[in-house]
Amino acid sequence: MWKKIAIAGGVCAAVAGIGTAAVATSGSSAPSGASAPSGSPSSTAKHAGKHGDSGLRHALHGQWVTPGKDGKGFVTHDAIRGTVMAVTPTSITVQASDKVSQTFTVSGDTKVRMRADKKGAKGTKGTIAQVHTGDKALVIGTGTTTLAANGILDAGK
Repeated sequence: MWKKIAIAGGVCAAVAGIGTAAVATSGSSAPSGASAPSGSPSSTAKHAGKHGDSGLRHALHGQWVTPGKDGKGFVTHDAIRGTVMAVTPTSITVQASDKVSQTFTVSGDTKVRMRADKKGAKGTKGTIAQVHTGDKALVIGTGTTTLAANGILDAGK
């Protein structure tokens, strides 16, 4: 089980480029041998980082699927890193630098972390009210037709 958690954390961290914050917000597990999110850079030696991340640390957005709890069904996960274009108490829209936007619903279960100082990868506990239009953010969530934010990491302006 710990291997699945570690793999999920690695995928999330690679998408986010922010280390442990993605693990804290995803709350999911991935099967061993999980592939990179769609649209990720090719895995050439030129792009490989010191941990062989194939350039995923610079990924803008991605999607992956994991088995559901107790092996029942599947869960689709989405992540996007970019600029907050709109935010309300119940939703957040983030646009990546390639102009792809995603809107996620926000609930009381959504974990919000603030990392304005850029020092701690995990950041400090926050609220959706602290997230502002123009901030740089990472959002990780689940869903197929409607995306629900599991975690938001706000890096400030």
